[in-house]
Order: sequence, then structure tokens, then C-alpha cells
Amino acid sequence: MTARATSRGFTLLEMLTATAMVAVLAASLYASLRVAFRARRTALAAGEATRKITVVMAMIKADLLSAMVPNGILAGEFTGNSGKSLGRDGSDDLTFYAAATDAEPRAGVGDVKKIEYVCEQRTDGGTSVLLRRVTTNLLAPTAPEPDEEILCRGVSAFTLRYFDGTTWEETWDSTARNNALPLAVEVTVMLDDDPDRPVSQVLTLPCGQEYDESASSGGES
Repeated sequence: MTARATSRGFTLLEMLTATAMVAVLAASLYASLRVAFRARRTALAAGEATRKITVVMAMIKADLLSAMVPNGILAGEFTGNSGKSLGRDGSDDLTFYAAATDAEPRAGVGDVKKIEYVCEQRTDGGTSVLLRRVTTNLLAPTAPEPDEEILCRGVSAFTLRYFDGTTWEETWDSTARNNALPLAVEVTVMLDDDPDRPVSQVLTLPCGQEYDESASSGGES
């Protein structure tokens, strides 16, 4: 008798079982990747809010470090207004003069600039933006339009406080304080993306001085 080798293929049941196992593995892999991508998007969103505030704080700090004492030909007043008194709570503004050099020198642009920080509601998108306005040519015959830069979008609150050496004030007017700068400015920024975690930072001014109320009012000698 001659032995004949027989070849045996897969049955239909085996094929269906293997297909089902591959489908289960693919579904498990898809669910795992979906969870991973969702966690990545959440982490990036949280990091984006932190990055925005970090950039804003760095810009304000650089300007305040070069803030000039409010006297002289080019230097002007240091004025901080509270949004509460202006009818727009959580939207303060600050105007001062600073000595800052541009990265690329331009004709008609000096080192002394008028800088303004203000939080405004935009009509196009309905969200608040933090603006930095810079006036460069302070000796122009007519006041030029300031250069406007959007530092951050989606700002739900921008508040400032000023330290005079004794107390923290919500407003500051150097013209009523013997041309004195505050010793420090507390900046608080809150974003729409993370309203439960406002970020505050205290920035000291090198030219700041303790305000003596008796000196400006002609107190006793």
C-alpha cells in the first residue's frame, strides 16, 4: 500500500474565530489610542494656558523693569486705573513710560516709549484680549497712533495692584503722589480656558520708592 500525503486547509469556523480575535484586538487598540490622544489634547490645552500667561508676565516684567521716574522732558505719568471704578470689573489698565531699546533700530524711534496695557472686549469674536500699545516718537508734532499688539486672547480678568511701601492700592496716579513710582506691582491674569486658576505675580520696580504722603502735602518739617 502506498501512503498518500493529504493537505488540510482552514475550516470556516477557524477563519471566523481568527477574524473575530483580530477585530477584538483592533477595537482594544483603537480605544487605547483614543484615550491617549484625548489625554494628550487635555495636557496640551492646560499647557497652552500656562504658556500664554508666562509670555504675558515676561513682557510686563520687562517693561516695568525699565519704567522711568515720571519727570523730565520725555518721561510722563505712571497711571493705573481700576476696572471697578471704570464700570468694567476685572479689566484694569496701566500707562507709563519706559526706556526700552528695539531689537532693530528704526528711524524716529527713541529709547523712551509710552506703554499702555489694557484689556478690551472685541466685538468680532466676543472675547476679551489683552493689548499692549506702544507710542515711540514722543517728540512728534502730532501724537502718532500707537503700535498695537495682542498679547493674549480669551482673557476673563486682568487686574493690577500697587504697593506704596505700606499698603496695596487698586489705583495709582503719579501726578498725585509726588511723581513717585510704586515699589511693586501685582499682576493677576485669568483666562477663559482656566477660570478657576488665576495666576498672580508681584513685579518690583527698580526706580520705585516708598510714597511719603506728608511730603506731597507739605507736612510738618
